[in-house]
Amino acid sequence: MIKHNKKPTFLSLRTILLLSLGISVGFHVIFTISAFFGDTLFFPEVKQNMQRHVHFGRILLFTAMNFILVFVLFLYNRKMFTIDFKKRWRKVLFIILGSMLITAAISLCFTMAVLFSKPHQPDPDMMARIIRDGMVRDFSFMVVVLLLTKLLHTLYERNNIAVENEALRAENVITHYEALKSQMDPHFMFNSLNTLQSIIGTDAEKAQHYVQELSQVLRATLQNKEVVTLEQELQGVQAYCNLMQIRYGDNLRFDFQIDSKYHSFLLLPLSLQGLVENAIKHNVISGKQPLLVSIVTTEEPSLKVSNPIQPKIMEETGNGIGLANLSERYQLKWNRNVEIVNDGTTFEVVLPLIEPNA
Repeated sequence: MIKHNKKPTFLSLRTILLLSLGISVGFHVIFTISAFFGDTLFFPEVKQNMQRHVHFGRILLFTAMNFILVFVLFLYNRKMFTIDFKKRWRKVLFIILGSMLITAAISLCFTMAVLFSKPHQPDPDMMARIIRDGMVRDFSFMVVVLLLTKLLHTLYERNNIAVENEALRAENVITHYEALKSQMDPHFMFNSLNTLQSIIGTDAEKAQHYVQELSQVLRATLQNKEVVTLEQELQGVQAYCNLMQIRYGDNLRFDFQIDSKYHSFLLLPLSLQGLVENAIKHNVISGKQPLLVSIVTTEEPSLKVSNPIQPKIMEETGNGIGLANLSERYQLKWNRNVEIVNDGTTFEVVLPLIEPNA
């Protein structure tokens, strides 16, 4: 089993601190330069021939206040972007409205605090203009934070998808290799050839059918696809089941209850075949204890594979196509869980069926 690196954290605290510092300081550096060399954005009434006075104390104060605003906005948006909403529009609504409320509240509090700290209160018109200018400035910061957060989240998601796709490809390579190794295993080949030898002299047609089924199993094992339809997976599985039934006779039975409406649904290659192989490998199959393997589609939609637990006295070693591998592959590809139920008498595995173009 491949060990995967832990996913990087979306917008770490260190990144938020650096971004907040860069945005607030960068803005006020530009503001200060514009105050020296030209009319500023927020004070267009300043005339060219007037001497400009830059209050560095006020610049530092506003830089600190804007740093706090940007920092809080980044924290809020990081939280919102990592929450799973059932409807996308709800996430957008929470992000925009929440950011607007936070910006308005912090901007108003800071502006009023600065105004009331002055010894002489400005007249109402001047106060309204200062509040308006502060809101314009702070909502500009909000837009910058929203755009940056969206950009960084998009890059983060793309990076995660790329990492997960590589991990899935690696898992699929391992699964196909282990499946092929299982089919090429001397024990499997010996049993297959021994069964073929036993019927080739008595029933040539049955022997020909057996060879066709064996080639179908090997063909399914050698396919190189990331996903397959249920119909494609069933072709290989039914061929494998036919081989096993020829070997075990009436001691092994399969109950397929597959709704045709799910034929186009997707699952991982060799997932169903691996479950059938495990059921045969780990359970006693004899005249006294025949084995029934049920393969049924459900309305979830999902595929349920179940069998009674009839453990062998000498437990066989696994071939690498284990349930942990299967669960990890489903998590990597679709972020879906494989359900495993063992009540002591029945062993059951439920594979999610993925709707095409979902």
